[in-house]
Amino acid sequence: ISMELIYDSEAWVGIAFSTDGQMVGSEAVIGIPGEGNVPLKYNLNSKSNAGVQPMPESQQTLSDTSIEVKDGQTIMKFTKMMNETGEIEITTGDNTFLWAYGSSDDLGYHASRASFDLNMSSSMAPTPTRTRS
Repeated sequence: ISMELIYDSEAWVGIAFSTDGQMVGSEAVIGIPGEGNVPLKYNLNSKSNAGVQPMPESQQTLSDTSIEVKDGQTIMKFTKMMNETGEIEITTGDNTFLWAYGSSDDLGYHASRASFDLNMSSSMAPTPTRTRS
């Protein structure tokens, strides 16, 4: 699956794959703007910064990755395999995703976040189901 996230400011951005709509226990792709940075896959083990850790190098399987700030927007792009051993599967049916962005280029508490459900077999746009700030 190829994804593109656009945030109308400069800050870290992320999208997570979840089984229950909650941060803890989910897996994310996070992009942090900066020279030489690329989006990475993260385990979301707790709500603290210490619990948001990059997956091991052997699981960094993203391709076509980029994170840039252009015309005041942060733009993250990547391609991810939908089914990877030991990771939350993205199905062609119902999926729960989380999104978040920060207030700066330093990974930390999110300025905004929400979850949404998306059925990948339909062409309908995602509808936010739970919004948290």
